[in-house]
Amino acid sequence: MPFGIDQSVAGEAGPPWQALLRETLPGVTDAIGTDQFARRLIDALRLVLSFDWWMVMVYHPQANPDMLDENFTGSWRERGLTTYVDAYFVLDPFYIMSRSLDHPEVCRLGDIAPDGFLESEYHRAHYVTGRIGDEISFLWPLEPGITFAVSLERSENGASFSTSDVCNLEALQPLLAALARRHWAAIRAGATGAVPLELGRLVQQAAANFGREVLTPRECEVVKLVLRGYSTKSVSQALGISPGTVKVHRENIYTKLRVSSQAELFNLFIASVSTAKSVLAISRQTQ
Repeated sequence: MPFGIDQSVAGEAGPPWQALLRETLPGVTDAIGTDQFARRLIDALRLVLSFDWWMVMVYHPQANPDMLDENFTGSWRERGLTTYVDAYFVLDPFYIMSRSLDHPEVCRLGDIAPDGFLESEYHRAHYVTGRIGDEISFLWPLEPGITFAVSLERSENGASFSTSDVCNLEALQPLLAALARRHWAAIRAGATGAVPLELGRLVQQAAANFGREVLTPRECEVVKLVLRGYSTKSVSQALGISPGTVKVHRENIYTKLRVSSQAELFNLFIASVSTAKSVLAISRQTQ
């Protein structure tokens, strides 16, 4: 059995990895260093589990994600993916996890998202608007702070990814991660130019500095966790303060930032982060 996979996991018809190895992995290997690598990788994964949408990207510590390929269409491709790459990604649980990851992981959204994530404005804006029901991702560290990410998503009408799905992807992970590292080595020189790096730096600074002009350091910590989808209870646990104190901080934050709801707070944050493009454009015009 390839990869040491138990027949009971694969089913009586034989493990799909046999077909994957025979039919698709040679194509993935041949596509290393080309713009076909992501799609060949996805073709291989479709033999293992079903999904509706996918994104293959590289996360950077000081740049916006490099979107290598995806299959979104229509207005959601134009609007949803643009907003994700430009700003939303800083609140993405997968991106946040990638920043401190030092080993390959297969992650389901429900296993890594904060306890209040489903009620967060980011979830509403990205997942609900995009009709995304569940997501599972490969996260493969390439270099310090740089992570290769393969995101597989099912629609709101589909079943959630199961523990069996996680186990199946984990069985494939060592081989696929090795191929991704070879692909990155082949494309890294041209992956991120000077302008994306400068824009990414501004985006990261805007996210990190949100509200600092008017909020206390503690209030900034509360804002960061609230925007990521932490509930009042989990914010209190993370910061070592009482739930009542968290509520007082939130009231003060809303007053100082002149907002009256979490939706307004989210929109203000995204607007602040999105100004990075304008700042970069103006600075380059004056050079």
